[in-house]
Amino acid sequence: MTKTQWQPLIKPVVLLDIMKLPPKEVQQVMEKITLLIQDPRPDGRTKKQLLHVPGKPYRIRSGRYRIFYTYNQHMVSIYKIDRRNESTYKDEGAPEDAPDADELNELELDESELPPTPRTDWEHVYTHTTNQALPEPITIEMLQKLRINQAYYPRLLRITDEEELINCPGVDQDTMTRLMDYLYAPPLSEAMQQQDLVLNEVEDLLRYKEGELLNFLLKLSPEQEKYAHWSLSTSGPTLVKGGPGTGKSTVALYRIRSLLERLLQQGHKTPTLLFTTYTNALVKSSQQQLKQLLGENARYVQVDMADSIVYQVLNSCGMAKFPALFNSNSEMQELTRQAIAETTFSGSKLQVQVQKRIIEQMGTDYLLQEFHAVIIGRQISTLADYQKTTRNGRKLRLSSTHRAAVWQVYQRWCQILQAAGKETWQQRRARAEVLTPKSPLYHSFDAVVIDEAQDLDPSSLRLLLQVCKAPNRLFVTADANQSIYGNSFSWSDVHQDLKFQGRTNILRANYRSTLEISEAARSYLRNSALEPDETGEQQYQQQYQQQYQYSNNGPLPDARTVINNAYEVKLLKNFFKKASLHLRLTLGSCAILCPSDQVGRALAAALTESGIEATFMAGRDLDLSHSGVKILTLKSSKGLEFPIVALAGFTTSSYPALPAQGTPEEIEEILHRERRTLFVGMTRAMRALLVVIPHQTTNPLLQGFEEAYWNLHGTI
Repeated sequence: MTKTQWQPLIKPVVLLDIMKLPPKEVQQVMEKITLLIQDPRPDGRTKKQLLHVPGKPYRIRSGRYRIFYTYNQHMVSIYKIDRRNESTYKDEGAPEDAPDADELNELELDESELPPTPRTDWEHVYTHTTNQALPEPITIEMLQKLRINQAYYPRLLRITDEEELINCPGVDQDTMTRLMDYLYAPPLSEAMQQQDLVLNEVEDLLRYKEGELLNFLLKLSPEQEKYAHWSLSTSGPTLVKGGPGTGKSTVALYRIRSLLERLLQQGHKTPTLLFTTYTNALVKSSQQQLKQLLGENARYVQVDMADSIVYQVLNSCGMAKFPALFNSNSEMQELTRQAIAETTFSGSKLQVQVQKRIIEQMGTDYLLQEFHAVIIGRQISTLADYQKTTRNGRKLRLSSTHRAAVWQVYQRWCQILQAAGKETWQQRRARAEVLTPKSPLYHSFDAVVIDEAQDLDPSSLRLLLQVCKAPNRLFVTADANQSIYGNSFSWSDVHQDLKFQGRTNILRANYRSTLEISEAARSYLRNSALEPDETGEQQYQQQYQQQYQYSNNGPLPDARTVINNAYEVKLLKNFFKKASLHLRLTLGSCAILCPSDQVGRALAAALTESGIEATFMAGRDLDLSHSGVKILTLKSSKGLEFPIVALAGFTTSSYPALPAQGTPEEIEEILHRERRTLFVGMTRAMRALLVVIPHQTTNPLLQGFEEAYWNLHGTI
């Protein structure tokens, strides 16, 4: 970036405004922004402060447009680019800084003077939403400007009102989002509340308009900035925790810059850093953002998923062929049941009967979790070691007889998988961990940043620790409350070098969900307090309940009971249509999170039959660009977010699956884990949330909705 006196920032709405500008106007606007970077102070002519507008922003003229902005000693933030009203041009006597009538209608209301908004449910909020004509007709010129696929033109050009727009089938979600954002750009008052994006080069605006640049880095808040640079000279790894939407991933990206700068200052000529995230889409996005943040120095950073590093280790050790992974959980459970049936238990006749009864009471789900989380996750290779392990986080206590039974089934299970040429992901990761010291990747990275570490296998965490040259250059972001696999390990249980005492802190500002959704989800989770997973974790859980800061507000989420699945479909259809109209979003912004694949497919078929386009997507087939309502399982929702979310499908499923003869401790552990799963699902919602509850349910997971945080209604 050319050296300037002021660092340029932009609001996300500016990118929408740039897309609307003709090419000639874009160049002129870029020239004006360059002038602002050089000196944003008002001059009484082209640059003036709008004292009558809330927030008192500044504006600079740019031909037929005006650029709204503010500045401080170091930065200038561009709020919005708006076309001037023609009447303003004709009225030569009007003051230059007077906004046009439309702007006054939008901006003169000072929200701080309004009475508190009463807490109402989504139905009341959206009842007043009526179908209206589009703010401007959809034209070929508009579609060309947005670089929309010509194959969609016939469908889109027929749309004349809002309801047709949100229900338009057969058009991918990215296209519909671009079109919706273009038609319904937020007014200046809303734009001023958006987070800042970093504009490294003014020319990046043109690159974005031409489709070369996909996104921009978020500007760190003071809180986030602190943790991006915090504890760089410590003796051990550093951990930053925070709830959903607090910007942990953004902090992790900036932490890469801090670590790289430190390494270069220390004389490392060609440092190597690793940044791990959890989807291919996030890998690509993170690569682009690091390019903006680091420029040419981005070549020193490898961005990958943890499982990609697993494969790199295995391949580097000459393991080109692998046993096949399971195609489904049901296939894995079937082989587990086979292992139970074929296990020959040792001991007297009475001892054999006791061991069989123990295994039956556990059930296949719990047994598989014991295999993966305890035996494989801790690299336990003998019964003697298994007998001694503490099993932190596992509520069901196992005696030596219990453990002997589990171990015998585990050994037979391993034999059956080997004979079938199968293995689980946990086994593959554990194998890679053991081989890492023999791999060229061992201690190959000067620093490692792990984003969203709470759901990584212990084997993956230990592997990533091994590829890092020094534990004090390991940086981890995590949220224990998002973990959907349970807290079977403390950090120090995973590895002795993963001790964060004195190097753990918490992000408190939420930029994704509304205050109402976040508070409701946390109130639900409080009905099942999490186990502390290490020394100091109890303090974190207490701190987590302290007041958070939120950028967005909205209606309370809704918890509604229904008599049967037919009424559930009717409720979902009504909710999605009204919420989409109110928020001016398409149905592609809506998601249903459900307990299982079978339930998801049934819901998709029922909604489609009712006239709402809906598609069930298994985790491996997830396509967020697909049009219509997305339906996926709760376990597949980790890391995703949707403006409008419904948790549904409990009327036709037995969720969660509980062993018929399970002990109270075992059942408590399953409920504890699945309540966390539902919490994760709730926090995927950004603007509107509905939980559909079967009438007269006795399921403890579908109870505990506090009236102070949820709108509770009668049955339909």
